[in-house]
Amino acid sequence: MKKLTILQVVLALLAITACSNGRQAAGSTDAFEAFCEHFSRSSAFAYTEMGGRKVLLVSQETFGENEMTDLEAIEASLFALDKESRIVALGSIRSQGTLYPVSLLDGKLMVAGHEFVKIYSIRGDIPELVLDSYGEGECTQLTEMFHTFERGTPIKFERK
Repeated sequence: MKKLTILQVVLALLAITACSNGRQAAGSTDAFEAFCEHFSRSSAFAYTEMGGRKVLLVSQETFGENEMTDLEAIEASLFALDKESRIVALGSIRSQGTLYPVSLLDGKLMVAGHEFVKIYSIRGDIPELVLDSYGEGECTQLTEMFHTFERGTPIKFERK
């Protein structure tokens, strides 16, 4: 009976130590760096600021002249830190092809395709990816949204 109690105490201490180390790592500036180690070698990563939060973008579908840096992406999964410095998944975005790389303008992410444009932001205490505007089909509004998309800067990804 005593061994079981001692074992329980040891396990509890190990769990507390692991939790506090996890919080410390997640709260530091390189929380995302440690997180990136869990992805495959074919993954490419980018950081940006959205809604006052640092955001990590992870992509499998990148393109560019260099195989390691200055890559652009047509899709990405997004991650951010919550109030308690834990990494939370925000969802994913996807464009229609290499003519429409994942781009950023005024702190908002944009993706597009032949007949659509989607513009996203992050809001809330618990970070949430929000579709701000969406245009589809042939219309004046979509033409204006394409002009907005064209003003954006493609986000640059790199492999680690």
